[in-house]
Amino acid sequence: MAKAISSAQTIKAKRTERYGAGEAARWREIAQAERMLRPRWPLTDVQRAAFRSRFSDAQCDELGGRAKSGQVFREGLDWAARIQKTLEGPHEGLRYSEERFTWLLECLLALAKERALYKSAQGSPGAARCLGEHVRAASLETREYLLGMLAELAGGVEAEVEALARAQGTVSDDRDLAASLRALSLLAQDWLRRQGDVDRALVASAGLTDAHAQSAWRSADDLERAASAAARVASDGADAAHEGADAAGNGADAASDGAEAAGDGSAQGEAGGTGKRDPAALVRAEGRLLREMAVAMRSFAEARRKNRSIRKLVPGPGTRGVLKPRKAQASEPEAPASAQEAPASESEATLAAASAPDHGAPYHAAMNGHLPM
Repeated sequence: MAKAISSAQTIKAKRTERYGAGEAARWREIAQAERMLRPRWPLTDVQRAAFRSRFSDAQCDELGGRAKSGQVFREGLDWAARIQKTLEGPHEGLRYSEERFTWLLECLLALAKERALYKSAQGSPGAARCLGEHVRAASLETREYLLGMLAELAGGVEAEVEALARAQGTVSDDRDLAASLRALSLLAQDWLRRQGDVDRALVASAGLTDAHAQSAWRSADDLERAASAAARVASDGADAAHEGADAAGNGADAASDGAEAAGDGSAQGEAGGTGKRDPAALVRAEGRLLREMAVAMRSFAEARRKNRSIRKLVPGPGTRGVLKPRKAQASEPEAPASAQEAPASESEATLAAASAPDHGAPYHAAMNGHLPM
């Protein structure tokens, strides 16, 4: 019995080590996408809805089910570095807007977060804890920036200062932080609705926009979703651990099975077991990024015909079967990519993202912890 329990503990330790390495990789993915998105001016909900409306959920689901999310993310990150470099230089003839690129980056970040969420829902308490910490840190950053703008608007006017103090609230726990974000969002919306010339001039001077108010509200939603995910994983883990302990008392094989259940959670999660996250959300995020990559690929190919200095976006092994189906490849054989035409490496994408100027970081702080809606 002792030998069986020791073996079970070894299995659990190895799984814990594997989970740790996987979690680190997933959070690196999120950090890479955030570094590229952070300097950019945020989209409004109207802009976001407009881009989202171009492809239905069903269309995204269909495409997302035909590729692997890890490969799609890595190639999407490479493309993003290429697109960013192109937009920063002369790009005559390219009909691909800065706003559309920001939306692609949001889709990239959404996929990275869905990958982390899905894994945390498979019974990894460490992943759920990291997710909660990440969302809280981003929410605090969003709150601090919005507070700064609202304080500038309030100035020394007593009534405005009191209104801001009421909305500010506290951040002692995630529930209080979410309430503070919603109250500050409502106060920001109140300023944006004011029609007086003086108020409108102040709002313009402070740089307050609908996007900032909307981001604060979404950040509160994200806090609540992360807390719910953490509670679900904790509950599932406790149930699995209890079942594992019962099984361990029945013999060596049962002890090993119990440790596996305690480490991994229920093995039925992906098939729709109780309390586990439906992978459909991951497939949809993957498909939406692929749809946006296809839009960018067409735009760059069209621009290339007019301006040879613009390089095409070439699908790699992870996306070629989706973005460039066999029928299209057969009718238009693809020449071997030159060193210039080849997709950027992951290190190139990371370096490009890290070197992006961070002078506008506060404007996109709200996106840094948001879970896809």
